[in-house]
Amino acid sequence: MASRSLFGDSAGSFGGKRKAVEGDLDITPMIDVTFLLLIFFMVSSTMQGKPDLDVPVAQHALGIDASGAAVVTVFAAASVAESPRIVLGDVQGQDGELSDIRRFVEEKSREGIRKFVIKAEGDVPHGLVEEIAKAIKSVEGVELYMGVGDKPVE
Repeated sequence: MASRSLFGDSAGSFGGKRKAVEGDLDITPMIDVTFLLLIFFMVSSTMQGKPDLDVPVAQHALGIDASGAAVVTVFAAASVAESPRIVLGDVQGQDGELSDIRRFVEEKSREGIRKFVIKAEGDVPHGLVEEIAKAIKSVEGVELYMGVGDKPVE
């Protein structure tokens, strides 16, 4: 009797050498689906450079040239425990406190900028906007404006 191997190698009667099993996998459909998903998300997503501000809508107003004005932006607090965020600039700029506004206005006045706009979200307390306005108006010779949204077209 011939000796048999447990795994069927050449010593056994399983037919000699085993053939290597090749596992070719066609990944072309997977690549197609990946590109389709990529194109879908690129087309359906929105690109925003600046976060949208929820400013109140103006009923009656005249606009000013915003390119010649400095802006103080006030974002509403995300929760009750937090305070509103003050940004010394038009949405993008350095974060500041109420005490930093006068210094900011004085610096811009030295640069020749005399118009200042307060952009505050609708949920910002009126008292804070009033305090910011007082800090801006404490510097002599500046003009103060309030940033509001356009009146919706009916």
